[in-house]
Amino acid sequence: MGASLTSRFCCRGWRRLPYPRSLRIIWGVAAFGLMATALAPACRLAGPDAVRPDFDMTINRIAYIDADEQLTTVNPDGSRRQQLTLGAVADAVGRIGGITAQPLTAERIYSWPAWSPDGARIAVSLIDGSASGPPEVSVQSLESATGVGGPVFVNADPIPIADGAPHYVQWSPNGRHLGITAATRDGLTLFVADGNPADGIRAPTAPSAVRRDGPLYFNWSPDSRSMAVHSGEDVLALHFDAGFTQATVQPIGRSRSFRTPAWSPDGAQLAWSGPGGDSEALWISRPAQADYPPLRLAEVDGDCAFLWSPDGAVIALADRQMDGSPAYRRLRLIAADGSRERIIQQDDWTLAFFWAPAGRRLAWVSLNTEERTMEWRIDAGQIDGGDADADAPAGGLQFSPTGITFLMLAFFDQYAASHTPWAPDGSALTIAGDQQYLAQRRNGSSSGGARIFVAGVEDNGLHNIAGGSLAVWSPR
Repeated sequence: MGASLTSRFCCRGWRRLPYPRSLRIIWGVAAFGLMATALAPACRLAGPDAVRPDFDMTINRIAYIDADEQLTTVNPDGSRRQQLTLGAVADAVGRIGGITAQPLTAERIYSWPAWSPDGARIAVSLIDGSASGPPEVSVQSLESATGVGGPVFVNADPIPIADGAPHYVQWSPNGRHLGITAATRDGLTLFVADGNPADGIRAPTAPSAVRRDGPLYFNWSPDSRSMAVHSGEDVLALHFDAGFTQATVQPIGRSRSFRTPAWSPDGAQLAWSGPGGDSEALWISRPAQADYPPLRLAEVDGDCAFLWSPDGAVIALADRQMDGSPAYRRLRLIAADGSRERIIQQDDWTLAFFWAPAGRRLAWVSLNTEERTMEWRIDAGQIDGGDADADAPAGGLQFSPTGITFLMLAFFDQYAASHTPWAPDGSALTIAGDQQYLAQRRNGSSSGGARIFVAGVEDNGLHNIAGGSLAVWSPR
């Protein structure tokens, strides 16, 4: 990062996160407080008749932020490396040429790449301090094959939503729009932007502001027509008009015990947590059926996070979170009809978990207190049997994450919808970090040996493929 950009952005509150000291609660170091009231997810938006298309072509690429804080893609074995913000790119009408549409300079810093559902584009945050005056903060939509593209959203003021996160960005399931959470002078604001610039450079319409409040978390429905929102204490469903500028607001409940609501894969049900009986509980609602009473699925102890399995049969649920720590002490699988459950782990430390894109396999990040590292662990994701492998981490990898990777893991229930570590076929996982515990590492930095690793789930192989701070696998 160029010194001038650093100094100009620091004066407005942008700075590197210190190494995630929340682990000190577990490892005997001082506690770290993530800004849960500031970091917010974004929505996915699309037309009224939107459905997610079927894609036959397999991409199987990893997008990552490299050591120079530029956007690069690579094959899982480290081959065919392409720096999208430096190499040969296409011009505005799509012809491959020698023009560098996204020039590399010391003051153009990229972060948080998010693949479109078809893999054709990558949305990425950009901090551009190359001009005089304050840096410009924007979201770029680039062709994943060439790097051609341009801004679809530009901040009115260069303010991040949290330390280490200029925005939160999520594609609509049909790939037509971007939901963007940005900080404004009025507070956190959710914008809807066209994710596919008509001329390959700039979006044809101005983004629409659809919600303001904080803390703010949400998830787009699978049909790209509605959004589940957790805003302050309110759990809501927003049903958008054809232009996605207005929405009918449907109250669902009130709670502060969780972050992100979760739609079932068919979009018929919505999982959320709130008071129920003598404790907090996991509830299932049917927003399309106003007279459907919510189903109390399971007791919840303290703050929790949850994700629905891709087949809709199981919900993974973590609870018993310690104050001041992002980690959970219990991880369970709950049948979606509430009929039974299985405990994967308890009285241990789980930071995050992610369902494989296909099948029922669940990867979870366990904290190894003796080694002061983290590990990918794998569970078969079945209610009846399929215990986690307690002998070794996936690929034999014990890692200490980079700062922005730690942020992704700490808010995994939101980032699971936009930044997956899973290979499309569920055969491997990727992570950015170091195999050594570095107590003094600066968050978000790839200095000190931070690398992109690919850990095999089936063959237990491990590949060190690049240097970088954040890695995200393509969705197909």
